[in-house]
Amino acid sequence: MYVCYVDESGHCGKKYNSVQPVEVLCGVVSDATKLFKTQRELAVIVKFLNKKGIPLTELKASDAYRGRKHWSGVEPRVRDKIFEFMLKWAKDRSCKFVVCPIDSKVFFDLKADGCAISGMLRHPYEAGALNLILAVQRHQSGRRNNKGKTLVIFDEQSGHDLNLLNIMGNDLTFTDGYTGYKPKPRAKNQDPRLNEIIDVPHFSKSHLTVLIQLADWIAFIVNTYLLLKVYGHTEKYPGELEK
Repeated sequence: MYVCYVDESGHCGKKYNSVQPVEVLCGVVSDATKLFKTQRELAVIVKFLNKKGIPLTELKASDAYRGRKHWSGVEPRVRDKIFEFMLKWAKDRSCKFVVCPIDSKVFFDLKADGCAISGMLRHPYEAGALNLILAVQRHQSGRRNNKGKTLVIFDEQSGHDLNLLNIMGNDLTFTDGYTGYKPKPRAKNQDPRLNEIIDVPHFSKSHLTVLIQLADWIAFIVNTYLLLKVYGHTEKYPGELEK
């Protein structure tokens, strides 16, 4: 059994905004047998930072990167080292990452053109959330003996949860080409299309779930990279992209 914790970076809102043209969702997938150790280790990291004069209740990548709030008195080189440490720690813990960037202009253009699928999804966030769930389904379906069964937990997002659950409870035949689902022609009872997803997606406050905070860091890093590399945003300091 696995657990996938999801957070996002670059929330686009209800209409296209050139300042934030892409929204990135990241899912951190952890084997349930390693989950408690991973959570304990990340909690120790937070306690260590508290002792070093950074009084955090949760790890927010955007604050750490830009030196905001509790990070305001921390030197850039120290914050860089913390980013490097977090990424190495995640790699050493054998976490898997599912990353879904959504181009908000493409999304809103499709809605304006009457795309049926985009019409079901009110915001780029919901497109990314559904895409991420489908990616987990596709990836985990190759595991035998139900070993790929995955519980998906999103950072709490007011206004998105009910619509996402409603979409998942309705006809999902439009996802078959992506997930590889093939109905059995003569079977009376078909396998559920999301048979690797346990129950329905759940939602939790990020400060209560440490691996959602790790998802926030990965989503922020990918979002920042895409803004600089793909969308032509200006570096805030020389060498930001290469770093």
